[in-house]
Amino acid sequence: MMCRLLSCSILILLLCSSVDAFAQPVIRDIVLDQRDVFDRRHNDWFFAGDILNAFHTMTKPYLIEDELLFEEGDDLDTVDLLETERNLRRTGLFSAVRVYTEPVGADSVDVVVYCQDRFSLRPAILFGTGGGITNIGGKVDEINVAGTGTKILVQGLYRTENDIGWEGLVQLYQRRLFRTELSLNASLMANQYRTDQTLGITRPFRTLSTPVAYSISGTNAFGRDFAYVNKQPILLPFHQRSLNTWISQAYGDRDRLFMTGSVSADWVQRTIPSSRQAFDNTARLLVAFSSIRQNFQRSVFLNGYETEDLQTGAWGTAVMGRVFSMGNGGESMWYIGGQAEQSAYVAKDVYLFGRVGAGSRFGDRRAKYTYLEVMGLGHLRISPHVVIAARLRSQTAWNWSAFRQLVLDNDAGLRGYAANQLAGDNRLIGNAEFRWFPDWKVWILGLSGALFYDGGTVWNQGTGLNGTRFHHAVGFGIRFHNLKASGEDATFRFDFAYNLDERRFTGIIFTTDQLFSAFGQHQFKVPDVFGRDIDVE
Repeated sequence: MMCRLLSCSILILLLCSSVDAFAQPVIRDIVLDQRDVFDRRHNDWFFAGDILNAFHTMTKPYLIEDELLFEEGDDLDTVDLLETERNLRRTGLFSAVRVYTEPVGADSVDVVVYCQDRFSLRPAILFGTGGGITNIGGKVDEINVAGTGTKILVQGLYRTENDIGWEGLVQLYQRRLFRTELSLNASLMANQYRTDQTLGITRPFRTLSTPVAYSISGTNAFGRDFAYVNKQPILLPFHQRSLNTWISQAYGDRDRLFMTGSVSADWVQRTIPSSRQAFDNTARLLVAFSSIRQNFQRSVFLNGYETEDLQTGAWGTAVMGRVFSMGNGGESMWYIGGQAEQSAYVAKDVYLFGRVGAGSRFGDRRAKYTYLEVMGLGHLRISPHVVIAARLRSQTAWNWSAFRQLVLDNDAGLRGYAANQLAGDNRLIGNAEFRWFPDWKVWILGLSGALFYDGGTVWNQGTGLNGTRFHHAVGFGIRFHNLKASGEDATFRFDFAYNLDERRFTGIIFTTDQLFSAFGQHQFKVPDVFGRDIDVE
């Protein structure tokens, strides 16, 4: 009997010690380690650091706390730590973010949330050129008003494109309205040809476990669009008011399923009948069933010097619904569409991303407003500082009995060609870049270089792809990377393009951000009809 009791006691002790061995440590304390733009402990500190820091208000701690996916007393979950780091990086408020643990005992840890602020007040002289057009002006952009995460942008820009002249822009964005899950976005843009007003409130899928998202937004736009006929701009007067709302229910916390419903409507007046666009004066009731898979890993020296969150995974959605006429030329129809994406590292240093999307009216004797879009991109990392990145995108429409226009120029990805001179119903564009990041840093600036090739074409419905002319350009570029910024504002791009049609260098292209990212993003998308993208400036 004693032997049995002793054996049972030993077994219980072994089981208890085994459970303890696999138990997750508990989060004892959360430490916010906030750093100013210039920090004495960092290697970019210099004698005027304190003076420059005085022009910046540190981010309020509650903005960081609102993004935390864990609390003191929780079991440690490294997945939540990594997602918190990604979400903080996505706010755009910080130049550097790290979330890590420090052991404080056998069964507990402290979690340190390290955030270094970026310059939030960004007054700037704006200058951009390429394709025979020039933009010059100025802006005051504050992305973190009084440390509250509020963004206010005021911009004035003189545009030579189509003799547009002066253009004003005011934007207001609040990531968390009154510290709720709601985001507020409002903007006003006006020039002598058109005015755009937008207002929207959204509860987004902020984390990988957010169960419900919804939005309501409205736009009011009026003025004159541009159509390009025989390379000459023609003015198309219009007045458009739009209302969009949607709600989505998500299931799962990593691989997620979505059921989404959307209702939208457009009231449009167009003076010239031939400028009528597909789905003008219609209300659209759409339902989508979607799924997403997202995996993340940190990367650097793909698009710039900053740490980015590279995704692999997949996205798929099936869209169906009814389009209702609201008079004035609107058409009623049934609609069906879908989109699929896939990305992966097919080898250790080879990344590929692919997307295909299509939609069409159905129910009559023939399909109408049929649209197909295919995009692929990827990169090959030759060394830690050398990457070859490439992108290919095609947009094709059939039986599209409404105004449609896609432009092939510098903005679309064909460098070295005049703006707005190549236009059609369909477009195909390909780009390849050899990017070199030598890790040369001077104070807060990093340097990189690129060799590139661009090629593409546009064509109208009824013309086969083999009957259209392709256009090509090659060149080289220099990029300056602001190490105290993130996103598109972190890169200043100078490209020198050689037009292979004209066999000459056609000037310097200066703008911000890379022409395209070396990797794709799988994100939740609201159901809509496909192919409504039109270039009208």
